[in-house]
Amino acid sequence: MRPSALPARIITALFSVIVAPVGVGVLSVGGRSWQYAFMAYGGVDPAQLIGPILLQALGIVLLLAVVATGFWSSAGLLAAGILSVVPIVLALFPVLLLNLYQSPLPMEWVDGIMYGIPLALFPAFGAMGLVLLFSKRFPARPNVALNIVGLFAAPLLLIAGVWLLTLGLARGTVAAVQQFRFDFAIDAAAAVLAGVVLIVAGILATRWSPFALLLPALALLIVTPLSLTPASGFSDLLFRTSTELSRSLLPLLLTGAGVAAALSYALFTVVLLRARRRARGGSAPIGAYPPAYGHAQAQPYPLAQTYPPAQPYPPAQTYPPAQE
Repeated sequence: MRPSALPARIITALFSVIVAPVGVGVLSVGGRSWQYAFMAYGGVDPAQLIGPILLQALGIVLLLAVVATGFWSSAGLLAAGILSVVPIVLALFPVLLLNLYQSPLPMEWVDGIMYGIPLALFPAFGAMGLVLLFSKRFPARPNVALNIVGLFAAPLLLIAGVWLLTLGLARGTVAAVQQFRFDFAIDAAAAVLAGVVLIVAGILATRWSPFALLLPALALLIVTPLSLTPASGFSDLLFRTSTELSRSLLPLLLTGAGVAAALSYALFTVVLLRARRRARGGSAPIGAYPPAYGHAQAQPYPLAQTYPPAQPYPPAQTYPPAQE
């Protein structure tokens, strides 16, 4: 263990525990204005959206800073993953949201919890921390088959996870707030839990395929602008497919959670590649002395030499001296 390992873990964990909720809250504040603009019938002045855009950008930067802590330690991402316990409990028991709406917490922050912004990000952050932890302690050997499987498995798992998560939120927290139905719904709870598990499984696929999150990131960056453009027909298609999904997935994209997740996936790919490279470079060949640290190569130990050269003692002489 390096001497700076423990301080790095403590600092990154504290940083993530503070910054991650603030980033989600700021993102939700800016996203609510986009939701109002999207639902407005009379049109909205684009100048009024400059402030919300800046807030969303600030929230995304804060969340990316949490992912960037992986350059130093996996503890920050693991701490952010532990924070997901709170929104999971609130999603399972929507009646608890009433207490949050009556608390000093800004209403927009509670709306973000209702639509599932923390659940879309925090479990993924925790899974990223697990992948980094395993990559540093147990470096994975290159495997072409697992690499290909991960490239296809991660997008499918993430799509299924987001679909189940938003479906469970639509039947749970969104229905509870909009329709005042605060009873425990077992189908909604099961969908939320299954969605979180699938999202975590999709991130864990990067253990064998480090580039597995690039395709989901690209898809989110394409779908989000379509959700913001009524003329694209994406919102109408989503509404015709499932009214429940349109009540939860569309607001989640409008708040900027999709862009935040996409950029987090891309940044984590860089963090993971660096961690894998350092893990491979820091391993010393078996039997090498002295051990190789970092990128230094093991040098052979100098062979022992006799000094001065061995001489027979006493010197061999011919006796008596030879005479001519």
